[in-house]
Amino acid sequence: MPRKIANLEEHPDKYVTVGQLAEYWQVSRKQIYKHIEAGTLEAMRLGPRSYRIQISEAVDFEQRAQMRPEPVPEKTGSRHR
Repeated sequence: MPRKIANLEEHPDKYVTVGQLAEYWQVSRKQIYKHIEAGTLEAMRLGPRSYRIQISEAVDFEQRAQMRPEPVPEKTGSRHR
């Protein structure tokens, strides 16, 4: 199973999946496929609906499209009343 992306620029793998990017950018997989098909996000095709996106391409696209994910707030251990 592919690793979850914590920070795209520091991700240790050279390539990521459509699912990993969709989760990281908080968009649907369909949205990622649309960018691939439109040519705005370069990807390597491995099968009919199987792609890998090079990290450097994903970072470049992220900057062009301003696709930064929202930071996830940290959970606190208890609530005070």
